[in-house]
Amino acid sequence: MIDQRCPRCGWPLAELPAPAASTHAMSRGQVSYRRCVCGSWLLVLNGELLGATRARS
Repeated sequence: MIDQRCPRCGWPLAELPAPAASTHAMSRGQVSYRRCVCGSWLLVLNGELLGATRARS
């Protein structure tokens, strides 16, 4: 398993306390949006982290 972490704070995705805020089926698989403990939104496609927003200020 790949150890994926938030690019903003380094928190492991596997240890995020909350489930996905939103999950949708797409032609390329399943996309989900997760909120990191630092406040950043994480975009995950088929379990692979694709990107993140900035943390809330």
